[in-house]
Amino acid sequence: DRSFPGGVGGVRRLVQLDSCAQALEGDDGDITGPNADMTPEEKARCATYRMVRDEEDPLPFPDGTFDLVISSGALHWVNDLPGAVAEMFRVLKPDGCLLLAVVGGSTLPELRSSLLLAETERRGGVSPRVGPFTEG
Repeated sequence: DRSFPGGVGGVRRLVQLDSCAQALEGDDGDITGPNADMTPEEKARCATYRMVRDEEDPLPFPDGTFDLVISSGALHWVNDLPGAVAEMFRVLKPDGCLLLAVVGGSTLPELRSSLLLAETERRGGVSPRVGPFTEG
């Protein structure tokens, strides 16, 4: 890729996708996260695209577009987890890497128990507002 030679850490283009615009922008509208510390030269070598989209919609990229797809703690809100993961695999190159961090079934059992107990004491019961956890 001639427009972004070398990239930053090997990354030449970064696409950030979220359903919440505020998650993609800092208070000043600048790049957030690890990119905030990038020098102007590094920012010029690595193009960053931010897209506000529903995570459950089909990804707006052709098959085999990306070398790497990362989701860190965002898939627990997705209703169709197998469909979302299949869509991520679709946009990966054949030798690409999919890296996911999801909340598991036995994650934070003490917190879950405490929240259920507190709601039962205050409201006389609990309502199902916590999404299902992955198992396995």
